[in-house]
Amino acid sequence: MPKIEIPKAAVRCELPAEIRFLVVSSGAEPPGGPEWLHEIKHDGHRLLAVTDGRGSLTLRSRNGFDRTHLFRAPFGKLTNAGHQLVIDGEICAPGDDGVTHIDSLNGAISRYGKPERLAYYAFDVLYIDGHDVRRCPLAERKELLRRVLDEAPSERIVSVDYLIDQGAELLAGVQRIGAEGIVSKRLASIYRGGDSRDWIKTKCCEVGTFHITGFKEIGEGRLEELRVSEMHNGELRPAGSVKFGFAGKGLWETLDARRSGDGRKGVVPIQPHLVVDVRFYGRLRGWAIRDGVLLSVRPVP
Repeated sequence: MPKIEIPKAAVRCELPAEIRFLVVSSGAEPPGGPEWLHEIKHDGHRLLAVTDGRGSLTLRSRNGFDRTHLFRAPFGKLTNAGHQLVIDGEICAPGDDGVTHIDSLNGAISRYGKPERLAYYAFDVLYIDGHDVRRCPLAERKELLRRVLDEAPSERIVSVDYLIDQGAELLAGVQRIGAEGIVSKRLASIYRGGDSRDWIKTKCCEVGTFHITGFKEIGEGRLEELRVSEMHNGELRPAGSVKFGFAGKGLWETLDARRSGDGRKGVVPIQPHLVVDVRFYGRLRGWAIRDGVLLSVRPVP
């Protein structure tokens, strides 16, 4: 078995029967200072990868489900690398530009999908070769993870790189390429399960103007979502849906008076005579907005 130097704060023990995920907190902007590292937030499903280094593999989701059958494609070399490992990371399906979107992942694992498109973005190691390293500083765990993955290189398992004290710059760059955001982490932090302010995510955010073209309702007086479009080269192009920010705006009555048909699949069409300002957090494939929040409504000028 290959030998890797274990950090001093590691604890010798059997593989833990259960490991709680560290849960990232949200922030309006990245924290500053040399005690913070900043890395790209990849858009997929969070997974713990557990292997004995002799071919065994278990992939566990944040809610405790076994996802090995869905996502095992990228892990062949790692599972035979000779190390007992527990790695924390994100399973994704990057596009040709390297940007990850959740809808690409869903497509890759669909009935007629392409599992060869899957990639695992590893950002932490929690256990190695009989040692629990969760109480080691993050900076040491990052270096340990890099050495492990360098021993068994795979183009479909990526050690997530980072910058120190450059969170604002990284967030601006991530927004330019259309990715979801960044995660900032204290270099000296340990890995403690549950909510943590040592890991803070900042999502790319912008405000846009859209036309309402339809809506879904839960019942009379209750909106489920708006369907919106935006002007592109003089024509309206579908831009997805908005599901948040309806409270206190009296919007259902306004939409109800503008119904122009029964619609299909529960979507009630309306003429695009209303304009909305929406805060959203990046784009999905197909240019649909992500996590839209309604800010204001007004008639088309």
